Amino acid sequence: MLVIKTSMILSVAIAVFTGCGSHKVYKQSTIISKPYSAVKIDENVRDVYLREINRVRSQGRHCGDAGYFSAAPALRWSDALYRAAYEHSLDMMKNKTFSHKGSHGTFDWTANAQALSRGSSFKERMENNGYTKWKYIAENIAMGSFTADQVMASWLSSDRHCANIMNPIFTDVGMAEVNDFWTQNFAAYQ
Repeated sequence: MLVIKTSMILSVAIAVFTGCGSHKVYKQSTIISKPYSAVKIDENVRDVYLREINRVRSQGRHCGDAGYFSAAPALRWSDALYRAAYEHSLDMMKNKTFSHKGSHGTFDWTANAQALSRGSSFKERMENNGYTKWKYIAENIAMGSFTADQVMASWLSSDRHCANIMNPIFTDVGMAEVNDFWTQNFAAYQ
């Protein structure tokens, strides 16, 4: 089983960038949510994302140094995690950045809504968008021109991204793409 810890791994794979991070906590958030009004995701796109993620999770796989993961239960779609993913993809695209940390600029909605003196973390983006009673969270990011199955294949070729996707602890997911900037959020309630 993957021990979830704060981390960020960046790797280059065929001129495409990916990154992942995760957190584990046992206390409830104190943030007052001020959700981002993300563009409503097309139901067909949402269904493609969810189907691809759950197809991957339905089969056991080896995730490199992260170890072997048995088939994992299907994830549910979370609009709160989608809003956090969309917010971050838009922020990265507008600022031409690639990081789990928000830009602290105009498009870092959470940093502005929460009056942070720095860029937002993926934990804060998820909480600000309404996913506040979590026990486990993780985020995968990617940059490049992909289809949903291509970005999944890219993440699966990285040990930590694969581990986030396959982790049976997670119950919810949200994913967004804005002009080739991808964010995938995973979480489980307490």
